[in-house]
Amino acid sequence: MNESDGPTHRVDLLFPEQRLVFAHGRGEAVLQQTPDSPAGFKRYKEIQAAGDPAAMLVIPNASLIQASKPYVVDPGVAMQGAPYSAAIESYGVNAFHVQDVILTHMHFDHVGALIEFPGRRVFVHEIELRQPYAPIQKGLLELCDVVELSGDEGEIEPGLRWMLTPGHAEGLVTLLVDTADGLVAIASDCVGPMPEYFDEMTLPEDFPNRETLLAQWRKIRALKPVLIVPGHYPPFVPAGN
Repeated sequence: MNESDGPTHRVDLLFPEQRLVFAHGRGEAVLQQTPDSPAGFKRYKEIQAAGDPAAMLVIPNASLIQASKPYVVDPGVAMQGAPYSAAIESYGVNAFHVQDVILTHMHFDHVGALIEFPGRRVFVHEIELRQPYAPIQKGLLELCDVVELSGDEGEIEPGLRWMLTPGHAEGLVTLLVDTADGLVAIASDCVGPMPEYFDEMTLPEDFPNRETLLAQWRKIRALKPVLIVPGHYPPFVPAGN
């Protein structure tokens, strides 16, 4: 995209996703050695299928959008050391100058590190604020100025828009960002849990909300994004691009 064609923004990963899987072994939590998040998810399911206790710690992709101003997307699990704020600084942006946070949805693993951004403006779809899990995050939201998104789609600023993509969460939004390389879709947990599912446009027959999710994937594909940022595995170029 040329400057004359419209806004050109930038998307960077603040804190790349991680998935740690633990099995229970004689009173110990045994960390499973897996090469990546998809393999970790498979291992977690294998342990469960065997009838054994398992635990999984998931840290989602958190993003920084640099547009007319910086936006943090999905500050995830709260951790010691304020890693999200520190990562902002690594991109040459003063963390104190970040006044806007966007939540794709309000599951706890995408919201917890709001504790690093008190007093900021937080964009979230109104549907998410009515979900049964929303009260769990109430204290964090009370620290911020909440801006409710409504409807099926909208624009936060030129070159940064959103569309409602329910299935994983009823109020989950996919962010659509115009960059120099083309459209980047920050799809969060709308896309997952395995990368091949999206490329093959399939989900297991018993997958929750299967048809709804596949419909959202078709909407995303129709926009021809050059890159998709999922919630819990690395960003990827859709098959066929």
